[in-house]
Amino acid sequence: MHIIHKSMNTEEQKKQNKQKAFEQLIAQSSDEVIIGSLEELRESGENFMVPMLTQLIFSERSENLKQSVANFLVDLKNQSSANDIVRVIKENYNSPYIKDAVTICWQSRLSFNEFIDLFLNLFIEKDFETSFEALSVIENALETLPKEKINAIYSRIEGELQNLTSTKKELAHQALIAMEGYK
Repeated sequence: MHIIHKSMNTEEQKKQNKQKAFEQLIAQSSDEVIIGSLEELRESGENFMVPMLTQLIFSERSENLKQSVANFLVDLKNQSSANDIVRVIKENYNSPYIKDAVTICWQSRLSFNEFIDLFLNLFIEKDFETSFEALSVIENALETLPKEKINAIYSRIEGELQNLTSTKKELAHQALIAMEGYK
């Protein structure tokens, strides 16, 4: 029993050491070094890296790095990564870079269905560009969302129409038309 407990501590210690090393890589390395590391991470990356990489989207780092990270995140296949991406989006809800993170979500192969209310709020509350990206996430989910959820989204958008800017109203009308086929 002592040996098993000691073995688990050693594994946990290794994981913590890897996390700290990755945090240092992100914090201390140039954008070019991080970009170069992304290809290796595609093969040997671990789940704990996703929030740290997602956080880079909201940083003051170079556009080249942000685009490389976005391309990396879009290719993720582990569904649990959606939780990490959404958590970082929620933590940065009022960031001027929120649109970039939402774009990753609709371009991704991951399902964001369980977080659809977040994207509905982003559609209603944020600027036109972010709203457009959030609506893309919602539209991607329509085929797999239950009819009750689609009806709730439809009702919420319909109820918010009078509060939207004219450009967002047009977007909302297009969304409502698209949802008609799924109700």
